[in-house]
Amino acid sequence: MNTMERREITVAEARRILEALEELDPLQRRVMDYTSKFSKLPAEEASRLVEELVESGLERSIAVQIANCLPGSVEELRTFLGRQRIISKETIEALLGIIEKYRSKATSE
Repeated sequence: MNTMERREITVAEARRILEALEELDPLQRRVMDYTSKFSKLPAEEASRLVEELVESGLERSIAVQIANCLPGSVEELRTFLGRQRIISKETIEALLGIIEKYRSKATSE
């Protein structure tokens, strides 16, 4: 398998990629098991959430982590933003609003 592009992806997107493969080697099966247990959104929704967060000014790597975990409070969200500059309460509330739109679509397995 050749590398065509390198970028951060969500757990849900990794799951979609693995589901598209016909045969999985042992490591890929273990990763598939992990992604099945821990993906919280469908891949398309996770991708849209990441894009909205990036458009709001977050780095892609942080947006991916947020999409993987779907924090529900200011305190939880701040754990992801620790490396970022000081962010206003209004901005954090706006980010939580974006996340909340997708929390309702989260898979509950």
